[in-house]
Amino acid sequence: MTRARRIAAPLLFFGGLVVLWEAAVRRSGDFALFPCPSGIAEAAFRRLNDGTLISAATGSLGRVLVGFAIGAALGTPLGLAMGLAPPVRRAMGPIVDSLRSVAPIAWIPMALLWLGIRGNAALFVIAYATFFPFVLNTVQAVQLVDRVLVSAARNLGAGRTLMLRGVILPSALPVILTGARISLGFAWGSVIAAELAIGIKVHSGTEAAVGVGQQMVNTLYFHRDVNALVLYMLVIALISLAIDRGLRGAQRALTPWRQT
Repeated sequence: MTRARRIAAPLLFFGGLVVLWEAAVRRSGDFALFPCPSGIAEAAFRRLNDGTLISAATGSLGRVLVGFAIGAALGTPLGLAMGLAPPVRRAMGPIVDSLRSVAPIAWIPMALLWLGIRGNAALFVIAYATFFPFVLNTVQAVQLVDRVLVSAARNLGAGRTLMLRGVILPSALPVILTGARISLGFAWGSVIAAELAIGIKVHSGTEAAVGVGQQMVNTLYFHRDVNALVLYMLVIALISLAIDRGLRGAQRALTPWRQT
């Protein structure tokens, strides 16, 4: 199959689904309940024109990136410590296993109580959600390091710092970056859940709430626009896909010896 056909086949299939979707909604005649492609396009035009869509997307993206960075900064060192030091792993393992079983959204009420409703609560939930995949994947990555390489480095006189920088981290990096991609999925799911909960409280009068989840609450309760709801869902999916592709590119660039 030629490159043109490989590109055309999914485009034609997707285009056919869009046409069938539009036709089905128009046949039903219930545009208030069922979204349609033309309605979603119209909602996108309106919200791009007034800046609402860009503001919501950048608000959620900023929260995700900050919370993601906090989770990585806290989870990766702990994972290295647990992977390298069995006493640390024995001490922290039960705590990590217990806390990671608590869903991030279960912390939303406490986060709202402790940090308020203006964004810090969402950051806490995102950081919590991303922390555990970083910890667990880093522990696994360290345990999967080839012991032959470690022994060879020791025999050549490598100290702890050189061992960590020259052997353990390069060997563990592919698995750690895979954990970063998993954390990203948790981060997006958590930010939307947190913003949905926060959005009900933040909205007042005609003031638009910041964040995709908050805008979804605003759209549902004040505008009843199902097309805009689906638009925000598509925005979530597209941004998540773009960041995941970026992480995959970083993974290939940082670990050229181990393509995934």
